[in-house]
Amino acid sequence: MSLSLILILIACGILANFMSALFGIGGGVLIVPVLSTLFPDLPFQMISATSLTIVMGTALINLYYFYRQHIQISYKAMLVWSVGMLIGAQIGFESSFYLPKNIIIGVFIITLLLLAIRTLCFYNTAKYSENLTACELPKGIFLCLFGGTVAGMTGIGGGSVMAPLIAQLKSVKPHQIAVYSNYMMVIGGLGNMYGYVTKTPELQLDNSWQLGYINFSVAALVVLSSFFTSFVSMKVKGKLQPDLTRKLLGIILLLIATYMFVLQHLSF
Repeated sequence: MSLSLILILIACGILANFMSALFGIGGGVLIVPVLSTLFPDLPFQMISATSLTIVMGTALINLYYFYRQHIQISYKAMLVWSVGMLIGAQIGFESSFYLPKNIIIGVFIITLLLLAIRTLCFYNTAKYSENLTACELPKGIFLCLFGGTVAGMTGIGGGSVMAPLIAQLKSVKPHQIAVYSNYMMVIGGLGNMYGYVTKTPELQLDNSWQLGYINFSVAALVVLSSFFTSFVSMKVKGKLQPDLTRKLLGIILLLIATYMFVLQHLSF
């Protein structure tokens, strides 16, 4: 890889870590457009697979810091909801091999636009419940099934989808959203990773370590740069107000959706 490419991937890792720590979205919404721009000839499944691997790495880093901050969540609910995400991720992963690239990118763009509008204009002001109600578990499974399907198909990891969806659950407080979504990114990503490494792609990047559809050279570079900046992002996270964080997330999603639309239009 050239020096300029390495520097771009390092910058991508730093930004992905900040996005994951601040918004709980894993950075996949940033990584997919960057990899699509840098490697336009690669199959979208390879970009998706590498993105999901990077997202899992950054999520593990964040979970370590969340553990040190003693943020309490319901592990029972997290595990039950993760079943829905695992199933959805596998559905999305398998369907990505049968759908045209422009359809998958279209799903990516539409999902980000809807999430941006939902985040900016229809903020959930419902009161939070201290206890997990009976309807929360099945509702959470359904939301995670949907989020996992989109994540498995597009490679955005699930956090960008899951964070706004999890926010609809009354038992989940704002400061817990990033923790839940990072756990689910790891659990959901494990199923997809197995599927991607057992398939053989038509193309591979030269002079890099690749296993199946996952390019571990690219993933390792981004994750390592993310790791070395993680302590900074966690300090910034504690200084931002929830309302400002929500608005920033909506604007970022809108900008990335617009960029991917322009990139897709220019490719024709």
